[in-house]
Amino acid sequence: MSCPEEKRQNCAMNVALLTLPKLSFIVVSHVAFTGHSQELKNFLKQHAEKLLFIGHPFSYALQKTSTAELYEKGMLKMEAKAPQANGPEILLYLKDFVVTFYFVLKFRMKFHVYFGVDPLNSFVGLFLKRLGFAKLTVFYVIDYVPVRFKNTVLNSIYHSIDRICVYNSDFTWNLSPAMVSARERRGISKDKTMQITVPTGTHIEKSRYLPIEQINRTDIAFLSHLREGQGIELILEALPEIVKAIPSVRLMVIGTGPLEKYFREEVKKRNVAGNVVFFGYIENHDEIEKIVSRCGIGLAPYVPNPHSFTWYADPSKPKVYVGCGVPMVITKVPPVAFEIEKWGAGIVISYNKSELIDAVVELLTNDELYSRCRQESLAFASAYTWDNVFFNAFNQIIRLHSLRTKNGAK
Repeated sequence: MSCPEEKRQNCAMNVALLTLPKLSFIVVSHVAFTGHSQELKNFLKQHAEKLLFIGHPFSYALQKTSTAELYEKGMLKMEAKAPQANGPEILLYLKDFVVTFYFVLKFRMKFHVYFGVDPLNSFVGLFLKRLGFAKLTVFYVIDYVPVRFKNTVLNSIYHSIDRICVYNSDFTWNLSPAMVSARERRGISKDKTMQITVPTGTHIEKSRYLPIEQINRTDIAFLSHLREGQGIELILEALPEIVKAIPSVRLMVIGTGPLEKYFREEVKKRNVAGNVVFFGYIENHDEIEKIVSRCGIGLAPYVPNPHSFTWYADPSKPKVYVGCGVPMVITKVPPVAFEIEKWGAGIVISYNKSELIDAVVELLTNDELYSRCRQESLAFASAYTWDNVFFNAFNQIIRLHSLRTKNGAK
């Protein structure tokens, strides 16, 4: 099947639309909040014949129960829960390995494609494929970093499992090309693996975009897990100067984390507590987007640490901002920052106090620049809707698998 170049994206969608309703899928992931695995689940519920979604709790979760949901043509047909378990983190991961097998055997079904979200869940899929429960396996990589654990033994085990999964899965979905480059530095050849870039998507189709007269132009969104690496210290250093330049500024902090108490104390010490609103943790992602869409700009001042997940990933925060039509100020850390710069959807800076102050003040006072960045944010978001992202990814799988089959590959 061939398509004119100008219709390539629509063609990719049509190929996947013709194929997906004939297929069944397993998605196995650790779950804590709305993220990539839930987006994949929602996508496949709409388009696939059958979907078995298995969710395991993280070791730090209060609820320790693994769950399974079977969907047929988008309708929930069956649910199951495993017994709740407690214990050391390593034993909990082994428990998840066993529970995945338990659920697959319980539902007594075979599937066309198995998705393992993270190395351990992908590793299970290799065994299930060998036993005939899945025809293809996909290793969906949400987080990758050279130093995942400070303990060298654990870090070595992590990378060994990653290597096994990349070489033995039929396809690997990476959030960014930086993950491929990092693996190459560890001796994993991209030419001998089927690695595909599947970036984070947006929800612009929900129409969160508001006319400029309905937003609070001087409200600044900071959507973040309040931990190290998110640029909290840089924001605290810059905020008093920003307030001095624009007294009506309000920093809207959405999220919680280990540095929340420190953040609250520091804004008081710096006499800007009246310019900061803490929303805390918000479970409903729609509510988060409603808050962001009413803001003038968004902040993503990631710390330039080559050992951080952000350096190699495609973080969700920038895509939430552009999906709401909100221009942003972002540091030159994640690969998406350079996409933002190319599209003109915000201002890209170094991790520098003066640059942050200048960029924020410029966006909040330069009407022509601001209007242009809002338009480009929407254009950027439109190109990266979750439907576009997944349709393009599945089209690549369909095309590459077809080529391998014709060439006699396994």
